Amino acid sequence: MADARAVLAEFLREQNPAFIPCDRRALDSAAITSARKTTDIYLADLAAAHGHRLATLDAGINHPAADLVPELAAQP
Repeated sequence: MADARAVLAEFLREQNPAFIPCDRRALDSAAITSARKTTDIYLADLAAAHGHRLATLDAGINHPAADLVPELAAQP
């Protein structure tokens, strides 16, 4: 976990990503048949509503605003 936090902190310093407010109501998203996908679709809809895209490691997210981040090989 410490390594993940360090990589995230470095990314935030170097890339200065845009943060968007959670100002979209969950009920504004399409009805989802799987409870496991509710947050995924909400986040993708939120990104799209603000003109952004959702970067994800989850190949199971099927949304036009979601981009799958390719898996990187672990470095020793």
